[in-house]
Parts: sequence; C-alpha cells; structure tokens
Amino acid sequence: MSTPSRPHAAEGETRDRGSASRREAALLRLSSEIAGAPHEEGVCQAVVNGLRDPALGYDFLGLFLVDPNTGDRILKASVGWPDVPRGWRVHPGQGLSERPLTDGKLRYTPDVTREAGYLPSLNSGSEVDVPLVMGDQRFGVLVVESTEPDAFSEEDFEILTAAATQASIAIGRVRLLAEERRRADEQQALLDTLTDLAGELELGKLLQGLLGRATTLLGVSGGELAIWDDETKELVVAASLHLGVDSTGTRLALGEGAMGHVAETREPITIPEYQAWLGRSTKYDAVEVHSVMAAPLLIGTRLVGAFACVHDDPARRFGEDDLRLLSLFAPQAAVAIENARLYTAAKRQKQYFEDLVLNNPVAIVTLDTHHNIVECNPAFESLFGHSQGEVVGRNLDELISTDTTRSEAVAITQHVLREGAMRSIGRRRRKDGTLVDVEVLGVPVLVEGELVGLMGLYHDISELTAARSAAEQANSAKSQFLANMSHELRTPLNAIIGYSEMLEEEVEDIGHPELAPDLGKIRSAGRHLLALINDILDLSKIEAGKTELYLEEFDLDDMLSDVATTIRPLIQKNANELVVRSGAAGSMYADLTKVRQMLLNLLSNACKFTEGGRVTLTSERTQVEDGEEIVFTVADSGIGMTAEQMAKLFEAFSQAEASTSRRYGGTGLGLAITKRFAQMMGGDVDVASAPGEGSVFTIRLPVATTGETPSAATITPDEESPTGLAGTVLVIDDNEHARDLVRRLLRDEGFGVVEATDGASGLALAREIRPDAITLDVMMPSMDGWAVLNAIKSDPDLTTIPVIMLTIVEDKTLGLALGASDYVTKPINRDLLRRVLKRYRKDQATVLIVDDDEGTRDLLRRLVEAEGWTVREAENGRVALDALHDGLPSLILLDLMMPVMDGNAFAVALRKNPEWKDIPVVVITGQELSDADRRVLAGDVQAVLHKGDFGQEELLREIRHLTATKVAD
Repeated sequence: MSTPSRPHAAEGETRDRGSASRREAALLRLSSEIAGAPHEEGVCQAVVNGLRDPALGYDFLGLFLVDPNTGDRILKASVGWPDVPRGWRVHPGQGLSERPLTDGKLRYTPDVTREAGYLPSLNSGSEVDVPLVMGDQRFGVLVVESTEPDAFSEEDFEILTAAATQASIAIGRVRLLAEERRRADEQQALLDTLTDLAGELELGKLLQGLLGRATTLLGVSGGELAIWDDETKELVVAASLHLGVDSTGTRLALGEGAMGHVAETREPITIPEYQAWLGRSTKYDAVEVHSVMAAPLLIGTRLVGAFACVHDDPARRFGEDDLRLLSLFAPQAAVAIENARLYTAAKRQKQYFEDLVLNNPVAIVTLDTHHNIVECNPAFESLFGHSQGEVVGRNLDELISTDTTRSEAVAITQHVLREGAMRSIGRRRRKDGTLVDVEVLGVPVLVEGELVGLMGLYHDISELTAARSAAEQANSAKSQFLANMSHELRTPLNAIIGYSEMLEEEVEDIGHPELAPDLGKIRSAGRHLLALINDILDLSKIEAGKTELYLEEFDLDDMLSDVATTIRPLIQKNANELVVRSGAAGSMYADLTKVRQMLLNLLSNACKFTEGGRVTLTSERTQVEDGEEIVFTVADSGIGMTAEQMAKLFEAFSQAEASTSRRYGGTGLGLAITKRFAQMMGGDVDVASAPGEGSVFTIRLPVATTGETPSAATITPDEESPTGLAGTVLVIDDNEHARDLVRRLLRDEGFGVVEATDGASGLALAREIRPDAITLDVMMPSMDGWAVLNAIKSDPDLTTIPVIMLTIVEDKTLGLALGASDYVTKPINRDLLRRVLKRYRKDQATVLIVDDDEGTRDLLRRLVEAEGWTVREAENGRVALDALHDGLPSLILLDLMMPVMDGNAFAVALRKNPEWKDIPVVVITGQELSDADRRVLAGDVQAVLHKGDFGQEELLREIRHLTATKVAD
C-alpha cells in the first residue's frame, strides 16, 4: 500500500509523510515523552501528541481507558476531534473500538461508513484500533482515524502497535507505583490504628475507637459495629457513628440488612444505592445514606461480629480498592474485639466463680498437691461441721474419713492427681462422728497445664439414697406384679375369646340368636386386648427377670436365610430391595427364636420406613476382649431420624413422634423388646441415623450365650380323636388352652387331631403321620412358627400339606409368602377356620364410612342403615380414595386419626379432584382439633362431631340435613 497523505483537521491541507530520519526522531521523542509522563493522563496525552508529530502524520487520535467497574471506555486524551468532549464514555456494545478489547488484536476498518457499529467522529474514512494490554488484562484502546478510506498501511500498523505497547508499559508502571504507594499508606494507617487500640481492653471504648478509626481510614462519612450474640443468634449493634440516628442496641437476625447479610454469607458486600436495595432492613428506614459497604468480622471461620460503613455523597461508590482495604481492617478488628471480650469475660468469670463457690449449696474444698486443705466454702462447713479456720492446712482424707473409708478416699484423691476427674459415692464423717452419704467429685486444678492442686465437691445424698432404695423396691414389686398379671390375663383371655366363638354357634341352636352379636363384641374386644397384653407381657417378663432363654446351637447362614425368606414379602410391599451379606459363617449358641425375632423386628421397621429403597442385612464375626461376638447390622435408606427421636427410640411404648405414629402405626414396643433381648444374651443394640439418610441398627451378641436351656416340649397325640372322615389335622402350639380350643372345634367338624407342643416335635410328627392339614402357632419357644413353616415348605415330602398360621401378630404377607395355604388370626375365628378347612376336605343413597376402628364403623353402619342408606366402609384414607373410583357416595363420614393416610390428608386429596370435591364430608373424631387442623379442614368438610359428644339423633339429623342440601343443589 502506498503511503497516503493525511489532512490536518484545523487546516484541511495535505502534508507528505516525513523522511525516515524524521520519523525515527519523532518516534524517539514519543518514547521519551511516554517514559517521562508522571501519571496515567500524562501518558495518554504524550501518546496522542507524539503521534500527531508532522513527521508521523496522524491527525485524528484518541486514547481510551476502560472503567473496571462499568466496562465503559473513557476518553483520556485526543487530538483532531473538536466535537468530542473530554471524558467521553463509550458504553459496552458501542463503537468499533470495542473489538480489539474482545480479542486483543489490532483491528483495521478501511471504510467506517460500511460499519453499523461506528460512532461518528469524522463521519467517513478509515480507522485503526489498537488494544492496550498488560499481562492478560486489556485495559485500553488507541483509536487512530483518517478522513480518507483505506488510508493505513502495514508500516502504520507497526508504528501504532509500538506506541500502544509503550503506552501500556508506561501506564502499568504508573499504576503499579501508585498502588504500592497507596498500599504503603494504608498499611501504615492500619498499623497506627491497631497500635493505638491494642492496649484498650475495655470493650465499649475499644468498639467506639475502632469505629472512629475505620471511618477515617476508609474515607467514609459514618458506620456501625455489631457484635455476634451466639445465644440468641443475632447481631447486636454496639457502636454507631454519624448515621443520623443512634442505632446502638439494634438487633439484627442473620440475613437482615447489610450486616445481617454478610454475617450469613461470610463475604463482604458493596451496595451502590442503599435506599433501592431489596435487602434493606426496616429498622433503618430513618437512615438517609447512599452507598454502603459491609464485611463480617471473622476469626478463622468463627463469626465475631460485622462492620458497615456508609457514605452520604450520592456520587461516592465503593469499589474494589475500598473492599480490599476493608478486608485488611476487618480481621484485625475482629482480633482486637475478641481480645477485649475475652478480658471482660475473664473478669466476669472470675467474679462469677467466686460467688458461685461462696454461695453454692454443694460442699466445695480446694487442696494442694499434698492433699492438704487450702480453702472451703460455707456449705462444706455446714455439711461437716468444721469451720474454715479449723480445716485449713489439715489433710482432707484424715479429717472426714473413717478407718473403713480412708483407703477409698485416698485412692480417689490419688486418682484425681494422676489421671484426672473422678466421681464416686460413699460415706464420710462429720465433726460429731456421724456419717453422711455423699456423692464425691474430684477435679484436678491446672494452671497453664501444670497441676497445682485439686478440688473436691461433696453433695449430700442421704435423702436420695433412701428414696432410691424405696423406688427400687417399688419398681421390682411393680415389675413382678405386671409380669404376673399379664401372664395370668393372657391365658383366660385366650380361652374367653375361643369359648365365646363356640357360644356364638350354640346360641343359634338353643334359639337365642339375639345374643350372638354381643358375644361377637366380647370376642373382638378380647382379641384386641389380648394382642396388647402379649406385647406388654414380653416387656414386663423381661423387666421382672422372668423371661427364659432357650439356648441352642444353630447355623448362622441358615438362620439368616430363614429371616430373609420370612421378611421378603414386606420388602416387596414397599418396592424395596433386600441385600444379605453373611460374613459370619459357622454356628452360634443362643436363643434362636429371640435372635430371629430381633432381626425381624429391625427388618420390619426398615421395611415400614423405606419406600423404593434398599434394606441391607449383614453379619460378621469380630474379636473382643472376652472372645468372639457376632455383629448383625440392619441398614436402610429410609426416612431416617433426628438425634431427639433416637434418644427415646428404645423406650417402651414410645415412637419417634406423633406424626410417625399416625402414619405408620404400631405400639412402640418392638425396639424396646429387641434391646432387652440383646441385653439378656450379653449383647446390646445401638443405632445411627440422620433425617433423610436412612438408619443403621447394630446388634452385638456373644458367639456363645451362657445360661440354662429349659427342657424341650413333647408330642401329645390326641388319643380320643383318631383320623376322622374329614381328615387328620396336626395342631402345633405351645399353649394348652389354644390346643384345646382347636381340638374341640376340629372334632365337631369331623377331623382327627394330633397335637405337638413345640416346633421341632411338630416337624417330626408331620414327617411321621403326613397330616391332611397343619395349624401352626407363630410365637413358640426354641423354634418359632416361621422357622417351622420354612422347614415344612423346604421338605419335598411335606411341602404340599396345607398350613394354616394361627397367630396374635397379624402379618398375613409373611405366612402366604412362605407357602401357607391360608391365614387365620389367633384367637381363632371359627367360621373362617371352617371355611379354610373345608377347602381341603376329602369328599339408592350411599354413605362411605372412613374409620380405622371396626367397632366405630359397625355402630355407624347400624345407625345409617336404619335410615335406609347403603353403606360402604374404608379403614383409612388411602383405601377410601381407592373406593371412590368404584362409585361416588352421597356422603362421607370421616375419622381424622388413622394410619397410612389420616383424615386431614384425605380431605385435602378429596378436594383436589373436580369429580369428588362436592361430596359432603362429616368428620367424626376422638381428638381435639388444633388450629392447624381446622385450617386444613376449613372449607373441606361440612361438620365436625366429637366421638362421645353426639347422640344418634344428632348424627342422623346432620346426615339428613346435609343430604337434603345436596339434593336441593
């Protein structure tokens, strides 16, 4: 490209480019001027002035520097642009000069009129844009223009690039020097501030001094300091300066206002316009400030307080330099505040402990390392009858110990001096020779790690000792009584239930069918009571020490396999996955039934509280001081528990919380019994859990449990009942009354009966006589019903024999999964048992009642049917929702407290469905409704009646009213 001539803006005339020597001289002068410029603007002016030298011939130049806060390009120096103001700002996205800042390369535009982004200065011609670069930072651009199109050559590009490079170096040098000078000044100011405040240990004066120095150092108009209150989790403003109001004493929660924000995020913040900031606290409505800067006061990661500074000048905006200086000040201020707080706290603590010892009702005595008394408090004088003047310098153990207790007292003192604090209970002697029961706490006294003495605390527990002895006797008597009564109640109740079923049939034969419903109520209530008593019996027998261990040797892998098979239906019920890992091959000597019951209890809980997750059962052998132990672990990925819930987990009749009990049901005895069984066998159970992360239960048991094994039960064939026409039934049950009831029932139906009193005997007899059917109790010693059932279904010769499980524990899925032909709860439902056994012999308005209590549903059914209604029933909200798909009722009677889905959740779900939302709902509840319950039900139900508080006429009147309203609508 030929070198074009360039017109001067003022003259409009052309001049030829100078000779090479003149250009070199001009470039030298340019370099010299740039190098000698004392500041940024001087460098910028030197660049444009030097390039305008006639020997170089550039007439239209501008040098822009980037504003780091806004990204604007600010014109710092220019020549030849008469209409462009000094300080002209070109915003991001505007002008051709942004391009080299994007990619760091020289950009040439031969014809500016062809570029849409061109900001007119000459309105025509060509333009060269050269970036100013320092390291990776592009902080400016040199703009050179010509009125002629395509006016620049490669030589021009070299000259302009060299000028831009020199300018970048010069500006970088100037900025570095300025930054170093500023930082030196700041460091000196900060050092002076902290030196002045280092000796101030009175917290109030320190805070006010810190605030004053900070506002001066940062060049702000005002500010405030807040101290973090760890007890209330709030910031408390402790010092305020020039805010227009005195904010001292203001309390700010985490996240509240500027200081609350930085306390929560642990990061400083700048707010350009505080009045427009959405996080502004209403407590500062009266404060009129503009820009705000705040920072947390931290020592490490621990929050000490927060600092905020403000400026009332609208033009003042805090930037990176301000934040940097604040970041230097904040940690030093935090240390100064913490030192003052520690000093103040130490003074207060010293006074506190002096008052505490002096006024403490517990006897306190301090000793030197030779066991001699240094000081005692008034409570010591009162308890032992010695004044301080009488005891100082005397040996404590000789003073208050008897000949029989002195060795014990000396041992405690020596233990404290050598190994640390120790607590014990014993008897000590008063001045008058009488003895007093005391709890003793010995504590070493250390100063900077050096033992200087010890402190003894004596608490009079004479009354507590007497009360504990009485309580232990009462508790033992209670446990004995409860165990005896539970046992005595269970047997007659079981008989009552069975014989009441027989009487139900007999009253039909003797012509009094009207008595049958009442007998049915007796049977139903007795069955419920018997189930509760059986749970209580297990626990009370343990507490009374009457539970026996049936010890036997069994194979661990076989036992785990049986347990896994037994629990698998419950695993599948909630779509869970069961993983069994056996690392404890070999045998174990323990109570097999109780070990199985413990594992089933834990696995059942894991299945109950886990949905679509994983349940893991593992075993391993570990070596302990006393030998080997077996460790069983049950882990799940379910809902987990809080620390508060785990604290009461193994308490009898206790569940995690009301909402858990309401949703999942249960009596809260399973885990308590599991822990007691483990402890009986010399082991224990513990748990680890976190909300949402599942739970891990661990059972530790010795490989060999010590104890005596009761004698095995025997087979007792029924001599009076040979094989009948209907077939032979083998009855396996350890309870005599239960066998009697089943025997009499089966005889009446034409069956022959053979009996076995335990599982092992039953299996042997089954193999011998090959019965036509087997009734099998679940809860038996030595070998429980589940183990018997598993053995039956694993034996090819027995697997086809129908098995009917008889159990108080209603768990149908377990029995059916193992191959049981049917399932009948115990006490036995006679009609159901007949129907089961017969399968194997050789030859217009509708009310939906939603209540988990069968008796309540029966009462409501009678009342409503008497009015001519058709009745449908559901035992919980989930079942009721499913029932609505089969047809819509005219009215719903709804209980609130139910497992699976309670009444509140059902009412909400009901109203979400457009087809169901108009169905009238009457709530019938036995609970007091909270405000939250009423808000949930508001608009979702038509009436609330409390069980026990309404009569039949009131209920029927409410039903008639609601249905009449429904018809009218």
